[in-house]
Amino acid sequence: MLEIDGSRGEGGGQLVRTAVAVSAATNNAVHIVNIRAKRQQPGLMAQHVAAVKCVAALCNAGTSDVEVGSPMLTFRPGPLRPGNVKIDVGTAGSIPLVLQAGILAASFSPGETTFDITGGTDLRYAPPIDYLANVLAPLLGKLGIAVFIEIKKRGYYPRGGGEVVAVVRPPPKPLAFRVEGPGRTLSIGGKAHVVELESDIAKRMAASATSELRSFPVPVKIDEESPPGPGPGTGITVWARTEYSMLGASALGEKGLRAENIGAIAGRELAAEIKAGPSLDLHAADQLVPYLALGGGGAFTVRSISSHLETIMWLVTEMTGVRFRIEKKYGLMRVECVPRH
Repeated sequence: MLEIDGSRGEGGGQLVRTAVAVSAATNNAVHIVNIRAKRQQPGLMAQHVAAVKCVAALCNAGTSDVEVGSPMLTFRPGPLRPGNVKIDVGTAGSIPLVLQAGILAASFSPGETTFDITGGTDLRYAPPIDYLANVLAPLLGKLGIAVFIEIKKRGYYPRGGGEVVAVVRPPPKPLAFRVEGPGRTLSIGGKAHVVELESDIAKRMAASATSELRSFPVPVKIDEESPPGPGPGTGITVWARTEYSMLGASALGEKGLRAENIGAIAGRELAAEIKAGPSLDLHAADQLVPYLALGGGGAFTVRSISSHLETIMWLVTEMTGVRFRIEKKYGLMRVECVPRH
């Protein structure tokens, strides 16, 4: 059984979620210690427990110490199998973070898997659900993995209560991702959402983000929505569709932060990605690395090597034996994943 130090590198919950998903995909047991040891509240939180249970349901895994506050856990997977998984995080814990683990494992299952998850859809320190649906899912499509995400209800901190259904169809054979430049920007899209607050907040966020992105000679269309929900909240996600890739950025509403500022934050971040010209944005890079390690390998460029990306590269190297080559090229960082033969 492989032992993983959960305090290594960035040392957050992503290490735990990725480790159990890779464990399930490779059918190799893992023991994780020092979970989130550097955090103010160390150990597993509700969303980490939910993610582990989500992956365990896909492979009938034997687990121990999977409870809130635990500094360690053991995960013994069985063979992955398709099916239906229903998870209630029980708090406003992040649905996208639970889905990150579930989608990764399900992508190497022998058939279609459906997830129905209740919790928070748009939270601080986590990717919003619109990012998974409109950036990560299209990127996985380039690996042959079909992911469909339906947002049934949005949930924000502290009430949660959001619900998302996701369907994952794995490919017959994993494909490589070798995209070192995004190519021409074809269009810019987005979604500004507001629940139980004035609907013009979404309009103001969209207008502000559009203003930041107007300099690019492509259509910009940011949709606005104000659906009913269990509690108030707001946010915006924007994305650029390019010839060979997708780039994304987002911002979440906060008390005292004007709608115009929220939109501008997301718009400026996406503009910076488009101008720099990487094939993956700063957030997508660490999310895609495990797929390359488990599949056909590949290469990508990114503006910088984040602590999240460093940590995940270390983890999948430990768990799969792949190698990474990193070099600076044209002002970007080029990362190549070389699978174990």
